Amino acid sequence: MSAAGSFWHPDALRAAAGGGRWLRRPVDSTAPVPDLAGLSTDSRSIKPGQVFLALRGENFDGHDFIHDAVRRGAGMAILDTPPSQIDTFPPATHILLVDDSLKALTRLATAYRKSLKTTRFIAVTGSSGKTTTKQMLSAVLSRKFRITASPRSFNNHIGVPLTALSAGNRDQYVICEIGTNNPGEIAALTSIVVPDIGVITGIGRVHIEGLGSLEGVANEKAALLHGLAHGGWAAVNIDEPAVLPHLESMERGVTFGFSTDADLRITECEMNDSGTTFALNDRSRWNIGLHGMHHASNATAAVAVGRRCGLSDAEIRAGLLAVAPPAMRFVRHLLGSLELFDDSYNANPESMKASIRTFRQLTSNRSGRVVVILGDMLELGSLSEAAHLELAEELSDCSQSIAPPHLAILIGPNMRHAAASLHDRDEALSVVHMESASPPDVLDLLQATDRILVKGSRGMRLERVVDAIMARFDSTRYGIETPEAATQP
Repeated sequence: MSAAGSFWHPDALRAAAGGGRWLRRPVDSTAPVPDLAGLSTDSRSIKPGQVFLALRGENFDGHDFIHDAVRRGAGMAILDTPPSQIDTFPPATHILLVDDSLKALTRLATAYRKSLKTTRFIAVTGSSGKTTTKQMLSAVLSRKFRITASPRSFNNHIGVPLTALSAGNRDQYVICEIGTNNPGEIAALTSIVVPDIGVITGIGRVHIEGLGSLEGVANEKAALLHGLAHGGWAAVNIDEPAVLPHLESMERGVTFGFSTDADLRITECEMNDSGTTFALNDRSRWNIGLHGMHHASNATAAVAVGRRCGLSDAEIRAGLLAVAPPAMRFVRHLLGSLELFDDSYNANPESMKASIRTFRQLTSNRSGRVVVILGDMLELGSLSEAAHLELAEELSDCSQSIAPPHLAILIGPNMRHAAASLHDRDEALSVVHMESASPPDVLDLLQATDRILVKGSRGMRLERVVDAIMARFDSTRYGIETPEAATQP
């Protein structure tokens, strides 16, 4: 790894980072060039031989932890502010001063991706379902290939470069999430990884404050198609018509979804306790251990990519069956006689409706009250009031013979609109509105036999409510047995 031609050689790293000045450059025989491999921005988890790159965030400055990173074995540090007590660093440590650490990270990732001549990159974007689709792709492709996939939701200007730099030179595929808040971000991130395969999971009303409209969202997501590698291929969900004008830029690929015009069309979809079953083009049938029609769409994307990469349907099925829901994304918890669905990671109008529908279908024939705890959907701009009013319609809808929930706890200033509308409808639904998420106040409204859904935008931090419910009702956490807990499957 330390050969002069290697990407991870200190001199090659300096060139890839855009230059810079050596604050320490060991050259004598007593300080040989260290073997470097990989890069980290977290001093707590850095591994011996990795490069430590110091970044600044809202609540931290990586420059404060350079000494910790070196003590843990970092062979090189890249920073844009000179460290104190540099003479105390181990003799073989390389210290490179650059103009801007964040820009250096982008340059390094761009250069490293170019150096991976035999590795193919897959990029996933969309208004929702990115992380779940990434996990499905990982489970499917790992049946046959060596892969690296972005951890958690690493989909921004830091996460995408770190995902690229975490790839091994023997990896056959790297799977990246690409997210956005403002115009131009997907194009910028796509230019780093230059995907061979692109996936658009769907278009919905997200980040309207930054993107302006549903058409603005479609324009931003479709930037992925323009940034594909030469000869690139894409799978695009066409259930939202706003994406259709952008298909002209897709030279090679397939469309999918519930739309009758989709190449891979979901023709049947039903749920049971173990997950979701769906059919494609009235022919092949598929099973996933996740609940919801939206997950059938995500799985269809994985089917399309799996087939594109040469996997058999049997291999794809086995991979899909191995997928578990990502944390805080409609994860089901049995807490004694209480059933909790934690979907608190994030929310937009489309994902909120999908979650409510799935929850109501799953709990329609079960005992106990049905309770929804919903937080504001953020970053919707001028669409905010109308979007929250739509939730009132969704909650009171009695179609398909599914009764409305018994209790709706609506949290946040924007949820006032939904609460007022529900009161006006005079439905047999108890409605409680709170300006902010107060776990003790929420707990006072709950019963030990409730069926509960928790969902809201990330900024609402409803995971605090989930944690409080878990602590109150998960008696097994404290070694207390109850008859209800003992009989749960």
